Amino acid sequence: MKVAIFDAFNGASGDMILASLLGVGIDEEEIKEVVSSLGIDVSFKVTNVNVKGINAKRVEVEERGGERKFEDVLKIIRDSNLEDEVKENALAIFEIIAKAEGKVHGRDYRESVLHEVGADDAIFDVVCCVKAFENLKKEGYTFFATPIRAGSGFTEFSHGKYPVPAPAVLEILKSSSLEFIMDDEGELLTPTGAAILSHYCKPLKPFPIKVTEVSCGAGNRETNVPNVLRLILGETAFHDSVAVIETNVDDLSGEMLGYAMRKLFERGDVLDVVILPAYGKKMRPVSILKVISPMHRSEDVAREVMRLTGSLGVRVMPVHHRVISERSEEAVKVKIRGKEFEVRVKRSHPGFLHLKPEFDDVVAIAEDLNIPPHVVYREIMKKVDGAKDADSERE
Repeated sequence: MKVAIFDAFNGASGDMILASLLGVGIDEEEIKEVVSSLGIDVSFKVTNVNVKGINAKRVEVEERGGERKFEDVLKIIRDSNLEDEVKENALAIFEIIAKAEGKVHGRDYRESVLHEVGADDAIFDVVCCVKAFENLKKEGYTFFATPIRAGSGFTEFSHGKYPVPAPAVLEILKSSSLEFIMDDEGELLTPTGAAILSHYCKPLKPFPIKVTEVSCGAGNRETNVPNVLRLILGETAFHDSVAVIETNVDDLSGEMLGYAMRKLFERGDVLDVVILPAYGKKMRPVSILKVISPMHRSEDVAREVMRLTGSLGVRVMPVHHRVISERSEEAVKVKIRGKEFEVRVKRSHPGFLHLKPEFDDVVAIAEDLNIPPHVVYREIMKKVDGAKDADSERE
């Protein structure tokens, strides 16, 4: 599995994250294309700097606009001609920021005026970072962050003097799985930096890593340790840690169990759900509900299982070593019965390459052409396998 680890030993901000991604996830030409697509009035400069002995890149942005309302920011991103996945993730990050601001100030986040993070330089940071993350995601990277050093003391905002971490930063961290450390004087973690990392990264847990590249992004503040954010690219063995959450249910109808299963599958922190038939006390029929989740989300998932089923307790069984295949997903175009369709295809690596078309796409094509799904499945596999073989021959 390819991993990208953000080592935020001295905090993080939008410009530091972007600088760390330069040359590994995005280049200057792509940044210019993003700015042109957004239509914002900014200029930027990339420089190589040495921060207390560490070579790093720095991105400096000059913007001519002022602060914007949340809806204005969304409109700029929606009206751009960026890829859909870049738009969707950039919008999601600004929603994280706006919700945090709304919670802190006790107002509807949709009517927020984004002071420190609503200017064009923040739009530049967020959207360019998203473009870089999506580029790395297409290469098969999974993103992690070390515990983030957030700072302490007080800092000045548009509303006055606030404690560090800033209230909005704390709200963002509270809604994420990331961990942070309150250490050193001053603001080290900005709302933009917190929102970007919380959207993309999981907390880093101990596992062996083979490092392939290190990239450092510099901040503008002078601190007692190097004010840089390290991005570590590497590879790790194909395993992770999960938890199996399990409970016996003997007083729910099949419809209610089906509803619970559907709601669990809708969660982003549930990997799989199965229901097994069994016999319990006095030979009563029971159902065993098993849910697999990432280890760090197991307690939240367990609480949701109890809420949905009424169970008085669940068993959480850690699985410290789950062997998994490295996987990727891509959209391929196939022509069936003279009509072209786009199909999502999942591939597993390495060595034992397996292909699997997304079943929802198979069904949609089958209904469009009024033919059975298994016929469509065979046609897709034939065409995708043929394209793969042709690529291999060219290599």
